Amino acid sequence: MRTFQFSDAKSHKFWTIDVQGTSFTVTYGKVGTAGQTQSKSFPSAEKAQAEADKLIREKTGKGYRETTPKAEVSQAEAFEAGLLDHPHDLARWSAYSDSLTEQDDPRGEFMRVQLALEDESLSAADRKKLKAAEAKLLKAHEREWLGPLAAFTIDGEVVERYRGDGKRKKLPPVSHEFERGWLRRLEFHNMSVNQARALAACTDARLLRELVIKGLAYEAREGQTESYIDSYYAPGPDVPDEVESHDTPALHALSRCPHLPAVRSFVLAEPEEFNCHINGEVVYHLVKQMPRVDELVIHAHRVDANKLFVLPMPNLRSLTLFHSHSYPLDKLAANKTLTNLTKLECHPHAMDYDEEEGGAYIRLKHLKAICRSAYLTNLTHLMLRCADFGDAGVKELIDSGLLARLKVLDLRAGCISDKGAELLAQSPDVKKLEFLNLQNNALSKDGVKAIKATGVNANLTSMHTQSTPPDPEDGETPEYLFDGDIE
Repeated sequence: MRTFQFSDAKSHKFWTIDVQGTSFTVTYGKVGTAGQTQSKSFPSAEKAQAEADKLIREKTGKGYRETTPKAEVSQAEAFEAGLLDHPHDLARWSAYSDSLTEQDDPRGEFMRVQLALEDESLSAADRKKLKAAEAKLLKAHEREWLGPLAAFTIDGEVVERYRGDGKRKKLPPVSHEFERGWLRRLEFHNMSVNQARALAACTDARLLRELVIKGLAYEAREGQTESYIDSYYAPGPDVPDEVESHDTPALHALSRCPHLPAVRSFVLAEPEEFNCHINGEVVYHLVKQMPRVDELVIHAHRVDANKLFVLPMPNLRSLTLFHSHSYPLDKLAANKTLTNLTKLECHPHAMDYDEEEGGAYIRLKHLKAICRSAYLTNLTHLMLRCADFGDAGVKELIDSGLLARLKVLDLRAGCISDKGAELLAQSPDVKKLEFLNLQNNALSKDGVKAIKATGVNANLTSMHTQSTPPDPEDGETPEYLFDGDIE
């Protein structure tokens, strides 16, 4: 039996074909389901095989990639499979390095050198020698290891770009880092379709652990004429014809990348925190192909959080979602796989003036779900901004016992009043916090004074006077719900 999978921004499905003598059986459907089965018979075994081969060519032509397990797994494949699940196992890395060195593969020596450089007890002289050996190996083999990505990492035009700390630095279109002999990290400063395709075609990215996208190119298909775009790309099955320049065609192409299962950290965010132009409709389709992910940082509009929050993510430690219009935190709280989650950061898009349903995107029912979750038991960092749970939310944090477990509590841009501040001040658990953010809430000088008296490290600036949660019937939206990105 041969197996195949297809992934793009709309679907994640499988297709298998099993030829037995004069007949074959095809099974197909969404990944994770049993699918549907169809059988067909032919006059001869040769005819059955020929028809099966024809179907396989049709499927691969449409973008399906073969996932048939090999009868024998090579030693290299065995090492890499183990490292995908145990990336911090130095013994595995060292053994793989020795294996490649025995085969006269220069990557084995490169791995050995980089592993040796991790030893902090090295003398300055030894470190200098190893750094020189590392540079020599990169000079000889880096282009080969990067493959099609070299056009954007080594040969790409260097321009000044924001680094994320407000400063600018000259950088290539794609920055990269090697660790333990393999491509560990890629940072795309304005990802294009061609860059996404280069990553998909780079076989040496199969152990990629960190994928950072700081911007997305506005692109149109070749043959079109469109203003205000960055570049054009050749049409292909990885970018559907109906995708427009503002629909992030590069993310559609990225959804076909075979290396996503190795990714541990995925960042999709522009350098400026509250300047978001990223369409996040494809995010769910990318993350569902990252079963090992332990960090997600998403600053994007149109993210389908209803689907994202229920994905199985047993390794996830940190989840950041900014600028979304949907925060179904009750679904997140009910996700049985999120027992390792320690950090949850949510800052919604500024409330739209034409919002049909009044009130904030994050409400008391969402906070209660987080506080009472049977699975989020390791949560220590909680950010719920632009919320309308106010003083009732403060009481829930205390009564549920969550406050006692937290190290960081960020409730910026809310309607907490002096009453909520007094509740916090009276709780002995507030002193356990390493940081408390109540910026842009409804505290008077008395409320600020009560919090300061606890000695907790707190941000208590830019207060307002809207201490009553918005009434959906009044048609008015409090100003604090416009804190953040308003485009």
